[in-house]
Amino acid sequence: MRAMKVRRKHLEIAAAVAGALAALAAGGAAAQDIKVEVTGSNIRRVEGEGALPVQVITREEINKTGATNAMELLQFVSANNSAGNVSLGNLIGSETFGNQTASLRGLGGSSTLVLVNGHRLGTFAGGISGTEGVNLSAIPFSAIERVEVLKDGASAIYGSDAIGGVINFIMRQDFKGAEATAFYGTPTRGGGGGDQWEIGATLGLGDLGKDRYNVFFSANYQEQQSLDQNKREFSKTSYLPDIGLNTTSGQSFPGFISTGGIGNPSYPDCGPSIPLGGRCRFDPSRIDGVQSLPQTKQTNVFGSARFQMTPDWQAYLTGMYARQETNVVIQPVPISDQIPTTFTATGASDILLPPTSPFYPHDAAIAAGVDGQPLNVRYRCVECGNRAWTDTNEAWQAVAGMKGSAWNWDFDGSINYSENTTKERPTAGIPLYSRILPLLNSGIVNLFGPNTPEVSQMVRDTAFTDEAFHAKLYGYGFDLKGSGEIYTLPAGPLALALGTQLFKSNLTQNPALQLQNGDASHYGGNLQPIDHSRTQWALFSELNVPILKTLEGNVAVRYDHYSDFGSTTNPKVSARWQPMRELLLRGSWGTGFLAPSLYQLWNPATPGLSQAGVSDPLRCLDPNAPEAANNPDCNTQYTVTFGGDPNLKPERSRQTTLGFVFEPVNGTSLGVDWFNMDLKDLVSNGIPIATILSPTLGAQYASYVTRAANCPPSEFVPNAPCPITAIDQRFVNLGETKITGLDIDARYRSPAMPWGRITATLNGTYYIKYDVEQPDGSFAGFVSNNYAAVATGVTPRWKHYATLTWAYGPWAATVAQTFQSSYIDVLLDPDGNTRRVSSMSLWDLQGSYSGFKNWNLTVGVKNLFDTNPPLTNQNLTFQAGYDPSYYDPRARFIYARVTYDWK
Repeated sequence: MRAMKVRRKHLEIAAAVAGALAALAAGGAAAQDIKVEVTGSNIRRVEGEGALPVQVITREEINKTGATNAMELLQFVSANNSAGNVSLGNLIGSETFGNQTASLRGLGGSSTLVLVNGHRLGTFAGGISGTEGVNLSAIPFSAIERVEVLKDGASAIYGSDAIGGVINFIMRQDFKGAEATAFYGTPTRGGGGGDQWEIGATLGLGDLGKDRYNVFFSANYQEQQSLDQNKREFSKTSYLPDIGLNTTSGQSFPGFISTGGIGNPSYPDCGPSIPLGGRCRFDPSRIDGVQSLPQTKQTNVFGSARFQMTPDWQAYLTGMYARQETNVVIQPVPISDQIPTTFTATGASDILLPPTSPFYPHDAAIAAGVDGQPLNVRYRCVECGNRAWTDTNEAWQAVAGMKGSAWNWDFDGSINYSENTTKERPTAGIPLYSRILPLLNSGIVNLFGPNTPEVSQMVRDTAFTDEAFHAKLYGYGFDLKGSGEIYTLPAGPLALALGTQLFKSNLTQNPALQLQNGDASHYGGNLQPIDHSRTQWALFSELNVPILKTLEGNVAVRYDHYSDFGSTTNPKVSARWQPMRELLLRGSWGTGFLAPSLYQLWNPATPGLSQAGVSDPLRCLDPNAPEAANNPDCNTQYTVTFGGDPNLKPERSRQTTLGFVFEPVNGTSLGVDWFNMDLKDLVSNGIPIATILSPTLGAQYASYVTRAANCPPSEFVPNAPCPITAIDQRFVNLGETKITGLDIDARYRSPAMPWGRITATLNGTYYIKYDVEQPDGSFAGFVSNNYAAVATGVTPRWKHYATLTWAYGPWAATVAQTFQSSYIDVLLDPDGNTRRVSSMSLWDLQGSYSGFKNWNLTVGVKNLFDTNPPLTNQNLTFQAGYDPSYYDPRARFIYARVTYDWK
């Protein structure tokens, strides 16, 4: 195959993946064989298309996407599911602490190994909701040369925990000169918010070949302005009865009196709540300031230095620093007997309005036969203001090492240190129970209408604004590996790689005293400190065997020892066969082992609160019926129990890939890879509540539900069991998961013509099967089925990213499409049937001009046709009406980028 040897200028791309395709498109053959490092192998070799399926995204392709950070870029990788990831919109909540994670194959951040220049990054320090893995905001985006996505996992190469796959961010090297970049973008829809801007600078000094050194430095700063939910038609309400969406809350303002069934004394005057079913219900999406996107500020700095000590040996040093500040605003805090807290004797934040209060509704109480009794009020503390807090995440990493050649072997040894810290500080709207409950129970606060400025200030003075949470995860270790040719076979050299790794990590989480004792509202319960560490070391080897001139095999094995989980050995075998120049056949098989994280093991059990809009199927037969409005078991929130489990088992996997790359003519290629994954004991942050409380599946999950021991009969459902008092959401091993699918990569590049050159690409993933074992041993299909989801997000049957680029001299233009197929919604429709969320097709357009000396000008439009998201009744996020894991609520977004370079 002509592309198996390529020109020097294309070699780095070819070495990773699709190099055969890129070189053919460029129309060249190799002038010289050069050994390079290949993602998925520890052996340096002359390499084109390899035995493992690797997607490469070059710097040029990154620029064409219009992405400004790593999280946004990975939305264009079809193997990165929205299921299990955390995008910018997912940060609107109380438990992510600003973490943004990738999720190859939908397995979550902890199963996706993220590297920078082949070295591991430290993982996120705050893991309250299991959003673990590497925080993508730590990646120095402006310094990226290319991204390599190894899709089959690489447990024997990089680590036994690379179950979902590997994402390797390769930084720029040998850069000389300086470069400055400015970016600005804004949505075209009215209402304000959602603007984004960025500035960056890059500097490179020294020629490694001439000067024996090269120093590279890159700094970048960007801001994303917040966007409110009520600024978009598709997200301005949490009540869409036509599709079965009702995530409104019974904790309303004006307050709801449950004693004697009084209800809302001011009904039907419910503002800012809405009248619904004979009572007032709080709709958070309508409230000013409640966000779809948070405000974020991000700083990234990356530096590297290389010194060629001798012709054969080089010393290197890399360092990176990232700081991400996320300012989140959501609806006012609920306070009532349905909101759990460990701070009070009752286990709830009860409000009992005394008869002496000037706001006591005597007429309504007389009619209900309860006059003179304290009245239980379920209250949305609008007087407290919207809840707001700031998450600050910082990440450091330093790697120092030497690499070179001796005795016909290539060596690379390094030491590394990484540190990640997470801090959260409330800024408004989060009262302390010790301050606000006595005030609300005194009767001087009007729970049903406006208050005097003096009383309003008294309520706001109960707010907690000290640092609430501080976590740190640091680690250090060393890597040493070597590879060389040990014997010459008739078909070529037999190459061997050997290596070892040692790493120690330590996690500390220190909640404020107010969180430890459950005094701080909003957090749902008491968070406890954690201080645990883990040491792990590994030995690994790899043997590359040329069987025939056209057939090559690779065998690798890795031994890992964990201080808390013992030892594991994981092999990997792969082969590539090139029977003709135009065709390459390849395949691989391997196993993986992922120990539960320190947080998943040791986080103490903590009470919390479920999402809104869930119903007890045994005490609420029809949540859409008129009488459901007064049924406390319908469309409500329940106490849940979060926490770790020291008895969790490690995750284990078996992965197989088979595929081919076909290049029938110069510049045209098609790659197809079949993948099969069998995973056991996947760790999840609890079975989804929508699944536990499903009318059709609920009986299977009875063990996850705790009910009151004694209760009066339900007035809505005869012979109903007692009400739910808690739902278990602690980390759990899910059993077996079976995943099968196809990755498709198609590329075309035309010859140079008088009118320019056309390049077309398509990268897509088709899931044949994604089945998750249920407690009764049966399997629930997860493909295109959010109803059976094990994590927020969707695994569509088909997802692709396609581009068409025209280039002519200094001019270039790209049109791109992101597409995903339809899927079954989270909740049933009003008639009790499954509901399908429609497919989504978004188009982007970008143009650039580089005809001015040293200048590059780019303008673009994301979501060119201003397409709304598919409507969904999902209740797994704080946003309503759409799914923030895959749709950008800014909608159509125009941007411009200006780059000036000195070389």
